[in-house]
Amino acid sequence: MTGTPPADGAVPRRPCREQPIPPVRELDWNQYAGRACFACGKGLTVGAVNCGWARGREGVHVLDVEVWACP
Repeated sequence: MTGTPPADGAVPRRPCREQPIPPVRELDWNQYAGRACFACGKGLTVGAVNCGWARGREGVHVLDVEVWACP
């Protein structure tokens, strides 16, 4: 992001695709299934961006899942 911050002093929020990916346990069902943005929870339709993997384990079971973000 470039430029000066807004006059009201608010810090601009990074786009969803640039947010850090949380562990699997912090995702809700739709985020885990790839139907919602992992960062904001908004439902995804066209143009979703693959952002990588959310990692997690339950004992010996690997729960890793690809996460998607708003375009």
